[in-house]
Amino acid sequence: MKTVALFFSLFLLTGCNSLQDNKSLYDDIGGIKTLDKVFGLSLHKIYKDPLLADKFKDVPKRHLRLMLTEQTCELIGGPCVYDGMSMSEAHSEAVVTEAEFYRLVEHVQKSMRQIGLSFQQENLILAKLAPLKEQIVYQVKD
Repeated sequence: MKTVALFFSLFLLTGCNSLQDNKSLYDDIGGIKTLDKVFGLSLHKIYKDPLLADKFKDVPKRHLRLMLTEQTCELIGGPCVYDGMSMSEAHSEAVVTEAEFYRLVEHVQKSMRQIGLSFQQENLILAKLAPLKEQIVYQVKD
């Protein structure tokens, strides 16, 4: 969780420097192939994570990888059009805690680093995904 808090702090301090040559973030990171690698690695980690594996046991990995890749592609300026469910719809039956959400984010961060994305690229992608948290995290009401 400290990693995510640190990311947000550093992102705000860097002032969102513009990308080289005014390219879209999508183009800057290498496009769909890079996103597909990120989410392929991430899902491999997530499906093996004891904290998260049960949440995904009935979710086909291939479909989830496609949806995450497509959605992120659209969010970061790529040519994709995400046609999956809204995050509220997709998670309406799930009880996803903040700890689980941040654990998933850590796997995505590690995967981005593993394939060689820069710290700035990583932060810019996570900043585009961060607003989805409100639609994903649900706490059980007593």
